[in-house]
Amino acid sequence: MARKVTEKDIIDMNEAYLLCKTYSGVATATGWSASTVKKYIISGYTSKKEKINYNITIPSIEETIKSLLANEALCSVTEEEKANLSELWEGMLI
Repeated sequence: MARKVTEKDIIDMNEAYLLCKTYSGVATATGWSASTVKKYIISGYTSKKEKINYNITIPSIEETIKSLLANEALCSVTEEEKANLSELWEGMLI
């Protein structure tokens, strides 16, 4: 007896299609034939999987350099090197 395509199967096919972009790739991944997959691919389908929103702030290069310079345990910088870094930073802002 032939298996019936369930709602979960359709979602799985469409999720796989978002990654594979080919019917044969989805067929291999899901175990359905490429012709069956083609019948159930939804045009304009958007993923139903939960999307994780990472709310992170990436510090600027200037903040990172200042942080590194402030932590003498990480690095020791002479006043001349600090002046050179500041000059370099100014040049990068242009």
